[in-house]
Amino acid sequence: MLVTCRALKTAGWLAMASAFASIPLTYASFRLDGGADPVTNAIQIAIQLVGMTLFVAITLLLRRLLNARFGFHDADRSIDLMVMANVVASIASVVALCFPQWKEMLGGASLVIVVFQGIVQVRFGLRLLRLQDDLDGMLRPFCYLNVATGVCIASLVLIVVGVVVSAIADLMLGTIFFHLAKLEREPDSRGTGAQP
Repeated sequence: MLVTCRALKTAGWLAMASAFASIPLTYASFRLDGGADPVTNAIQIAIQLVGMTLFVAITLLLRRLLNARFGFHDADRSIDLMVMANVVASIASVVALCFPQWKEMLGGASLVIVVFQGIVQVRFGLRLLRLQDDLDGMLRPFCYLNVATGVCIASLVLIVVGVVVSAIADLMLGTIFFHLAKLEREPDSRGTGAQP
């Protein structure tokens, strides 16, 4: 199934939204951590669900792009694992907020999941380097940003730095999606269409 110009633009806007929302949402989450009132918990749950939804949507759209446009499948397993880890971590956080008595037990499991997420993101960045298309010079920087994000997240102590690096990676990914959407509108630039 081909990736349409509209799908690429949608992915681009989602990536940009993620880039600009991730730092304020992370800050808000840290500020609200420890609050026990229903409003604080509801905000925390909303932050978790918004973050998870954006991540899953963007990552699956990226996989679809890599598969359909480039016939590239080397990163599929890493993408599946990243999505799975993100969903599990988000669900664990929501359950801990809804059932405070489970917070301590889920806290340890969440740390393991976060480290796993970081390791898988490093693997994803390295696998993506095998893509033959250089994405107009953006492939290597994007891959290295993903590796750096993964290292920061897996270290646990550099998670805040990882959030910032991840936001930069999302900006670059949004740019990649928009660039490919432009090429989709101009098929002659790929040598498959007629001159206008």
